[in-house]
Amino acid sequence: MEDIYIEDTNNKDAIDLILKYHYSHRLPSIPMIVLTQYREEQAIACIVFNIPATRWSEPVLELGRLVRREETNPKPILTKLISYGLKSCKGKGYDLVISYADSTFNHHGGIYQAASWNFHQLRKPQHDGWIIDGEFTPRRTCYNRWGASGEKLKEILKGHTLQKHYDKGKYLYWKSLNKQGNQKAKRLKLQLIQYPKPDNYCTISTNRLEEQI
Repeated sequence: MEDIYIEDTNNKDAIDLILKYHYSHRLPSIPMIVLTQYREEQAIACIVFNIPATRWSEPVLELGRLVRREETNPKPILTKLISYGLKSCKGKGYDLVISYADSTFNHHGGIYQAASWNFHQLRKPQHDGWIIDGEFTPRRTCYNRWGASGEKLKEILKGHTLQKHYDKGKYLYWKSLNKQGNQKAKRLKLQLIQYPKPDNYCTISTNRLEEQI
């Protein structure tokens, strides 16, 4: 029996996969497209595209979660799931998708390289949340709960121990879905940089976006 793919932003099976198997164990904010892969009626993988948590000067969509059930054999091919997901994005009128690989968790974006995405750069460390009473809470979660994610949070949570948390920097990848997406990437000054290797910083490639438009 062939695997089947179901698109549903409220898919409980996808939610369960993310909470159990994704390294963050958190759902992304504002999901727009959720595609779940099934084999013999069991959810074995899912991909989620969402509105980015950080603001961009032009509309882009973020691939925010990609996860599979590790004990599945044979394992789902995630590059194939990414391809199906991008087709859904394009069909809904999206033209540019971005994603991050978090070096804090020793990720360098190998799956995006295998799927032929473009690499922009390794971002500088960002203030991504707070350690509140010994537990990490993302900035967006802080804002949703208390209406603040910056220094004001210390006033709101008096009596609690708070410490800023910084990630180690994230690798930013991007994929245009049509000519309009390429033009948008150019306006956003997204670069084409040589792929980074594990535990290695990138070097600038001789290729440039203008050569692909």
